[in-house]
Amino acid sequence: MNGLPKCDEKKASKLVALLIKLFSKRQFTITEDSIEMNYDSDKMTTGQCFIKLSSDEQAKISAALFNGYKLDSKHTFSACTFPDFDKIMAIEDKPKEKGNDKTSFLELKAHCLETIKNQYAFQK
Repeated sequence: MNGLPKCDEKKASKLVALLIKLFSKRQFTITEDSIEMNYDSDKMTTGQCFIKLSSDEQAKISAALFNGYKLDSKHTFSACTFPDFDKIMAIEDKPKEKGNDKTSFLELKAHCLETIKNQYAFQK
């Protein structure tokens, strides 16, 4: 799950309790042991966690329920299952070729160049 608030280790326990409460409101039973928080080098959470549920069906339902869930005005959850994450990561980013996405200057001025060739284009 992404979009969690970044906090220190002391507040992380409150965040875990909040996640347990949110999941229990939606009839999912999770414990502190099933939530794995990620920490950076400064002992702050990274805004992500992994939640282990008892079945694949529960994981899919919870991912659908919590994807886009707004905790507050600054934090919106994004959630997916591991198979979905693998599909997302399998998509290759194709680098853009420099020459193909630009329009040449002559193509932009083509209508002007045509009038130069035809002297009677704007005659009354």
